[in-house]
Amino acid sequence: MSEILVNKLTGKTTAGNITVTSEGGAATQSLQQGLAKAWVSFNATPSVGDSLNITSLTDSASGRPGANYISAMANDDYASAGMCGQGQTTNPSAVNFDGSYGMQSTASIAVVTSEGSDSKRDYALTTILVHGDLA
Repeated sequence: MSEILVNKLTGKTTAGNITVTSEGGAATQSLQQGLAKAWVSFNATPSVGDSLNITSLTDSASGRPGANYISAMANDDYASAGMCGQGQTTNPSAVNFDGSYGMQSTASIAVVTSEGSDSKRDYALTTILVHGDLA
């Protein structure tokens, strides 16, 4: 078995592609398209634990955190995901878009963290992940 360790991959074009082969065959992945463009892990304060492409957090109200990007997204049609809470079975936690505060824009994303019957709550750990095109 061979192993290649590199610090930088550069494609032959500006899009840069890499082919990954597995049992099911080969698939070509764009290096830029396949990478997360922003992510953040934060607590109830909210205070950033770690992040990529996040300049600051907003705290619109209890259970209404948001994140502001350093580099803007190309449009507001990007994909995002999030998690929060302790994973209780009686009052499961949820992360949803916050329509009251703009949901997601090219400059930021606003979410609602809640438990049970839509009771807004700040959690000890919330994470948000963003995939899409940077401007």
